[in-house]
Amino acid sequence: MGFFKEKYGLKIKSRTNTTVSVTVSPTNPNYASLGPTAHTLSVAQLVDEIGTSTNDGLSKNEAARRLETCGANVLDGDSGVSALEVFIKQIANALTLVLVAALALSFGVKDWIEGGVIAAVIFLNTTVGFFQEYRAEKTMDSLRQLSSPTAFVIRNGESKPIPSKDVVPGDLVMIKTGDVVCADLRLVSVSNLELSEQLLTGESVPVAKSEETFGKDDLDLPIGDRLNLCYSSTVVTKGRGMGIVVSTGMDTQIGRIAQAINCKKSAQSRVEDLQPFHKRARTKILRWLGLTSGTLLQIKLNKLAYLLLGCAILLIIIVFSVSRFQIDDSVILYGIACAIAIIPEALIAVLTLTMAVGTKRMAKENVIVRKLDALENLGGVTDVCSDKTGTLTLGQMSVRKFWLAGDIDHAVEYIADTAHDALDPGGGVIRTESDNAIVTPGLTHEGFRQAVRIAALCNVATIHKNLKGEWKSTGDPTEVALQVFATKLGIGRPTLTKDSSSEIEPRGRPALGEIIQEKDDESDLRSKADLNDEKRGSPPKRFQLKAEYPFSSDLKRMSTIYWDNEEKQNICLIKGAMERILDLSTSYIPSPKDEPLTSAPLTEAVKDSFLYKAEELASQGLRVIGMGMRILPHADVENLPREAAEMNFTFLALAGIFDPPRPETLGAVRAFKGAGIVVHMLTGDHLTTARAIAESVEIITPDAPKSAVMTAAQFDKLTDKEIDALPELPLVIARCAPETKVRMIHAGKRRGKHLSMSGDGVNDSPALKLAPVGIAMGMAGSDVAKDASDLVLTDDNFDSIRVAVREGRRLFLNIQRFILHLLTTNVAQVVLLIVGLCFVATDGTTSIFPLSPIGVLWVNMLTSSPPAFGLGLESAPSDLMTQPPHSTKDGVFTWPVILDCLSYGIIIGGTCLATFVIIAYGTGNGEFPRECNHALLEGCDSVFRGRSAVFATLIFQTLLYALELKSLNRSMFALTPGRAFYKDLWANQVLLWAVFGGMISVVL
Repeated sequence: MGFFKEKYGLKIKSRTNTTVSVTVSPTNPNYASLGPTAHTLSVAQLVDEIGTSTNDGLSKNEAARRLETCGANVLDGDSGVSALEVFIKQIANALTLVLVAALALSFGVKDWIEGGVIAAVIFLNTTVGFFQEYRAEKTMDSLRQLSSPTAFVIRNGESKPIPSKDVVPGDLVMIKTGDVVCADLRLVSVSNLELSEQLLTGESVPVAKSEETFGKDDLDLPIGDRLNLCYSSTVVTKGRGMGIVVSTGMDTQIGRIAQAINCKKSAQSRVEDLQPFHKRARTKILRWLGLTSGTLLQIKLNKLAYLLLGCAILLIIIVFSVSRFQIDDSVILYGIACAIAIIPEALIAVLTLTMAVGTKRMAKENVIVRKLDALENLGGVTDVCSDKTGTLTLGQMSVRKFWLAGDIDHAVEYIADTAHDALDPGGGVIRTESDNAIVTPGLTHEGFRQAVRIAALCNVATIHKNLKGEWKSTGDPTEVALQVFATKLGIGRPTLTKDSSSEIEPRGRPALGEIIQEKDDESDLRSKADLNDEKRGSPPKRFQLKAEYPFSSDLKRMSTIYWDNEEKQNICLIKGAMERILDLSTSYIPSPKDEPLTSAPLTEAVKDSFLYKAEELASQGLRVIGMGMRILPHADVENLPREAAEMNFTFLALAGIFDPPRPETLGAVRAFKGAGIVVHMLTGDHLTTARAIAESVEIITPDAPKSAVMTAAQFDKLTDKEIDALPELPLVIARCAPETKVRMIHAGKRRGKHLSMSGDGVNDSPALKLAPVGIAMGMAGSDVAKDASDLVLTDDNFDSIRVAVREGRRLFLNIQRFILHLLTTNVAQVVLLIVGLCFVATDGTTSIFPLSPIGVLWVNMLTSSPPAFGLGLESAPSDLMTQPPHSTKDGVFTWPVILDCLSYGIIIGGTCLATFVIIAYGTGNGEFPRECNHALLEGCDSVFRGRSAVFATLIFQTLLYALELKSLNRSMFALTPGRAFYKDLWANQVLLWAVFGGMISVVL
């Protein structure tokens, strides 16, 4: 890989390396002025003006400096979370409406103390609720931004994904099919690149791009005709490319449009909004009330809150009817107390805070929640459908076997040893299997070289050393593995052809004078000589790229067309799924070592022998890639249709690529099985390879039925009725296409299953959108796939799905806990107050309060809400992943929850009533003046003692009940078998201190 070392000019860790500035100083620091003229600047001119490198991009420090100078790459507009909207939500909810009504009634009857307390509660509840919910909304908004479109940039010579908002002018950005362009780019290299610019130009047909420079006369060219530019927010529909960022944020073309829109926003909104006033008002009111916005659970709980508001009104009517509608101050205050008692004031606030904390926890575990609905659905997942490469496996591929196809006696198999660093082409050796002889680069026979050249040239991946001396790569892991293998033999892509990105100089400028050259190794000198010869006008390298047909998940293959300068002919190289390449081949080379140019017809018998060899490699857990080539008689190959190019190949070789399973995958699969969740592997690999990997991670067992493992072709041939007749859905589907994933989801839904589906490509977006839980890959996934998903895995790790499911179950269980706690408290208070209507004063018409309205408010606000939030933070029980998934149809309001709520509420309310009866009637004579509701008069001692006892009894029972809810099926004193109960209580200190604080408040 001396070619790449030439770019640096010096060895890493050399003292003389300090004389080189990594980033070129811009000759035009006014980056905003480059956007309008970028299409008329050559790449070399632009590199010079903007101060960057087409090889290394910007340095990390320079990028940070430009980000601070130019600002984030975002459009001006709404901040995402409106403080006013959150404040209105705090006012327009059932709790506040009831309290406002209670406030009005209290002041109406001139009970200033009661009214003042209620006013203070409204202020406190609104203020605290506003700050808590606003912070929670901001947290969730920031987490959602983590899954916003990302950009693959090259910095310090290393490709890395970063948030689009961190892109700066001068960044070198790589784009591929499915990506949303992050900023305005000047293209420096393209390969069949087409973009949809309908957002800007209105043109529905994708635009083919090129890197050709326009003349100065074309300065005012319409933006749709500037073919060497890509614009922010447009979508790549085909091919790939690389470009230099020339404009970001509001300086982009889409930014200028946004700015023009913002200037006329108010006038335009009045013109465009043609809905009648009453419909617009109704929509806004419903949104403010939380009945049309939020998750399904939030909407359901908001509806419950307003249902309880109706119940509160009904309770007031009951109180008035008991008094025979002889309404005085006492009756009104009693009605207020009953209305307040039935409303769970903190319900929505606790739910929002719990979800915010849950999403934050998941973000720390590399799972970004894009849609809060996913939090509710995760706990009910019954089946997990996952990709293999990079998810179940490490994605660190290496070529282990390379089989040169031929007759049985003349085929040659090579074994590649891999170094600790799979990207290091200098590590490990390549040996022939027959005699274990080490293959020496440069001394291989032509038959082997022409097969390896396919691995190098039908390939868009690159490998290189960064400035730290570490080997890095860009591109698909499969292609990286093939590129490393070819480079080990000295015939990597840079030695065979010239990439357009390597034409631009320089990498950096001398900061203190001439660069001091050091002694380089042999490969460095050889590559430098090649490059210097090229600069002096020597003949170009042997192969020149003419066309590329990118890999398609439907076709399972990729091909490229090159002009061979030595043989003076066009050749088409192809690689892909072995059976697809074999179907397109009509010949093979019987003796590749002795007669590499002599081919023979590919008979069925020879095909069968090749398929047998592929099965043998696949049974070892290797991904099998087939390779072939053909000579093209066509002159105009650049416009040749794919169908015409991909035919009549000569089959040359098989590559066996090993991708080891992640160490944590086996444990995750076992955890899913213990949780009653079925794991399915949907992969593009060969059937035998898929089976071998699935068996190694225990997705299937060696004695699995035949229907457990299928190819996509077999599965797609089945009718829906035949799929439904299968004992179980297939556990492994090989050669899986995006359409197969969609059928899998439909099949699961018909069986009543709740599936999660992972994907990364553009074609996976329908399946991700359709799945109850769509999971996109954050590293390898396209922006279109992420946009269609509910969750994004930032590490593409299968174990992160297990973490997400576990966290989803924990959140669901905690939501049940605090809902049960809040509603049980409300039921207890309603029972206490409604039955308390029987406690009549001596006048025979006035009911005596067993608990005052202020006491009800105190219980709801200070001794019920904090423990409820503590329950929302409860850790997952040790046996959480040994229980079956919950029913998504029932939701949180299952019959056990409803029965517990009623039974515990009646018990707590009953004990409070018994306490009041014992004290008020047991120690007194049961005759109470009607003024006992307001003042401590003679004869009211037993009433006030009874109320105090009821108040203390209700609070202590409510708080102890919160501790008991740490487990829904175990005693508070035996939460974890074999562990002291006080350790479990101490584990959730928020809940524990909320309980202690509530108990102390009784004394105060």
